[in-house]
Parts: sequence; structure tokens; C-alpha cells
Amino acid sequence: MAVRQLRGYKRHVVSEQLEARHPYLEDINSHLKDDDVSMASGSRQFPRLVEQLQEPSFAPEVLVDALCLVCDLCANQENKCHAISSGVVEAATNLLMHDSILVRRDAARVISCVGKLMAGRGLLLKGNRDMPRSVTGNVVPGPAVPRLTKLLLGCNDEVVKKNVAEAFLTITIFRDGCQQVVDQSSVKGIVQYCCATLPQPPPTKDLGLCLSHLLRSLAAITMYAQNGTRDVFGAGILGRVVGLLDRIPTDLDPNILSTEETTELVRQALRLLWHCGNDTKGRNEVLKADGVRVVTQFLSDHDPRVREATVCTLNVVALETKGKEEVLKHSLELLANLLHSKEETTYLHETSVQLVRCASELPAFRFAFARQVVKSIWLLEKIYGTAALAAVSPLLATQEDAGMRAQAAHVTAHFLKQEDPVKGDEIRVPPVCPPDSIKDPVSFAYAECTDILHNLVEIIDIDSAVALKCLDMLTQDAKVCQALRVLVSDGKIKIPEKGRADVMGMLSVAD
Repeated sequence: MAVRQLRGYKRHVVSEQLEARHPYLEDINSHLKDDDVSMASGSRQFPRLVEQLQEPSFAPEVLVDALCLVCDLCANQENKCHAISSGVVEAATNLLMHDSILVRRDAARVISCVGKLMAGRGLLLKGNRDMPRSVTGNVVPGPAVPRLTKLLLGCNDEVVKKNVAEAFLTITIFRDGCQQVVDQSSVKGIVQYCCATLPQPPPTKDLGLCLSHLLRSLAAITMYAQNGTRDVFGAGILGRVVGLLDRIPTDLDPNILSTEETTELVRQALRLLWHCGNDTKGRNEVLKADGVRVVTQFLSDHDPRVREATVCTLNVVALETKGKEEVLKHSLELLANLLHSKEETTYLHETSVQLVRCASELPAFRFAFARQVVKSIWLLEKIYGTAALAAVSPLLATQEDAGMRAQAAHVTAHFLKQEDPVKGDEIRVPPVCPPDSIKDPVSFAYAECTDILHNLVEIIDIDSAVALKCLDMLTQDAKVCQALRVLVSDGKIKIPEKGRADVMGMLSVAD
């Protein structure tokens, strides 16, 4: 493997004789040229490079070599500190507006390097304000972040855009950096760029990476910065991000971005929707753009991080009634499959449970989900607890097929026999009244499950064992037993011959 030399690296052979090493005998810099980019020794390493970066007469090639050498040397935190204290931030900020595209590219890279330290991010606020006019020339002194925004919007070079986006990404990894981008109104520029390019998938690799970095920056800003969503809502970016997600599976050329890069782009787009969905304005924008339908397709994505971001996005959108209806319409089956998967993380599974509980505030979703997972008693128990009886009860009715009615009876029997029921959803929508009935499955079933006695008696012809088992547990309660006795005596319930003796025996024992 070929070893690449550092840009600007030059080897100087010097004499080790005392006469040659004595600092006062002669000029030890006479062999160096002003525009010769080379590595100095010790504490002069970065100051020498900064001196060259601040010389306006140097050719772009010289400045590029010096900038690249700074980036290569800043591979560790100690060198970053030396570079920052030597004025690298100031010099790089000034060069962001250089006439040469090549210089702009590497100046943005330097900002990205030093932005990883708090001291470097602090100096971005000052930028090149302290530089003399003879060095800045026609460039108006000011902070670095607005210059990055100007390059993102005004420079046509794709590599410059990518490097600028990477600089934003580095700055917004940290909370103080997120706030700095918000306070200097650079979020407006990022949103403006995204709105201008989306929802079409990126046409080149550089623009694809640029978009991925910007979406990640916006996701961090909307989560961690104060008023981070101020310039996001109402701009139309959320609808365009939804449009991008809808087009990626079919319209994005696989030769432009690798599978890993495409996955990261999707994940950052979902994170942005998720974080913005914590606000009512964001949720409504996503719903207006048909976001639930588009996002749902990623519940079956191959990457677990994408599936996790998808569930989190649906979880916040489902806080709206319209969101619950959309989840019922588009996400029910895939969500049930996800909850049955043994490959998911605990966080994803618990968030999915929370999503189901949230959407279950819509009765139609609660009944549809119970039908979807009726064979998974453990899942119904975890999500709803004793209240699962009310969700499963409609499946006992005559309009269902025999197999579904028998399975619903098995579920009912499981919950009725619980002496110490699992709590399940403690919010309980609709509310349970009285609250203590949740601890008594028999009382709960009699109060909340309409026509449960009629339906169980009719199921005797389908599965007599489980139907009689349920009736036996229900009639242990004197109130339920009396109600069944009255219904039988009034002819409102006709007991099949197959189980007549057993049911009458239950009623007589209760006497």
C-alpha cells in the first residue's frame, strides 16, 4: 500500500555540529522561502503555517498546501489545541471567501477540524474580526458560521458544499454549536438549500453526502438547541423530506451512494421528522404530506437503526387523532410483525409498545390490532393487561368466523383466570370505572365486554371446553351468575343441548 506524504512536507538536512546548531551565529531561516510550505519544529509548527495563510499575495496552490497540512496535522486533540491558539480559525475563516474554489474547499475542511473543540467553536463567533484590513482585503470581517451559509447557498462547487455541510455537522455535534447555528440564523440558510434541492434525490455523490450531513445537523439542532425549530416550521422542508423518503427506494441511483450512505441519509431524514414531530406544528406538517404512509415502508428496512427511527417518528405523529387514523390505515400489519420479531432491541420493542398504546386511544385501532395479534396472548397482556378483554370481546360475536371466535374465547379464558393481573397500559383509554375493577378480570369482563355471556353460550357449539371454562369462571361471581340465570329464565339466552347440563349445574351450584 502506498504511503502518502503530508502536503507541504519537506526534509531539511542540517548539521549537528555545535557551530551550526548555535542560534546566534547566523540566520537559521535563510534557506527557507516565504512561500515554501514546510513543517516547522516545536512551537513554531502552526504559527509558521498561519503566517503563510495570512499572506494575501500567495498563490492559491500555496494556500491549499498550507490548509491541507493543517488538516493533516490536526489528527489529535493536542495538535488541534496548538492550531487554535496559533490563529488557525481566524485565518481559515478569512479564506472561506477566497477567489479560488480550491482554497474555499480546504478552508471549510479546517473549520470542520477545529470545530470539534469548544475553544475552536468559540472562536468561530469572532471569525476574522481581529485581522488587519491589509490581510482581509475586500472581505468584510465577521464570524465563520454565516460565511459557511453563504458558501452553501452561493458557491456552485459541489465539493465546497459537501465540505461546508461537514463543517456544520461537526459544529452541531455539540449543544453549544447547535445554539450558535440557530442564533446566527444559519438554520434559515440550511433550510433554504434543502427546500431548493428536495424532494429530488441527490444527483451526485458529493451532493448526496452534503444532504446527509445537513439533515443530520438539522436533526441535532431541532433536538438540542433552544428555539431550534423556529426556522424549520412553516418553511416546507418537512413535506419535502417526506417526498425525498418516498422517492429514495425507486429514484435514487444505487451507483451514486453506497448502501451504507443511503441508509444514513434515510435515517437522518427520519430523525429530523421525529424531532420536529415533538411539536404539534411539526406533526401536522408531516401528516399533511402523507408522512405516515411514506414512513411506514421503513418499518421493514434491513437496518435496525432505520427501523428504530421509523417507530419513533410514528410514535410522535400518533399523538394527533389524524395520526392514529393514518397508523391504523398504513402501519398495522408491519407494526405487528415488528413486535413479534426477536431481532429488535429492547428500546425499539418498548417504543413500539408505546406506539400501539398511543394509537389504541382510537377504538378502531384497538379492535383492529387485537384482531391482528389475537394469537399472541403474551403481547396483548403486555400492551393492555386486563383491558385486553374489552379489545378482544368483539371477536366473540356471531359475525366472526368460527376459528376467530374460538381463539378469542381462549384469550378470554387466559385473562379471566389471572389472580394477579399484569398492569399493562396504566393510562387506560378509555378509562376503567371503577379503577379497581382492573384487578378483578371477572368484574371487568362483565362491566366492559358487551354481550359476553350471550357470545360465550353460542360458542359452546364451536368449542365447548373453552366456552364452558369461561362461563364457569364468570359465574363464580354472584352478580354475573344471577344475570345469566335471569337471561336463561327469560328466554333471552338459549343454551345449546351440548352444554345445557354443565351451564345449569353452574347456576344451581351458585344457588
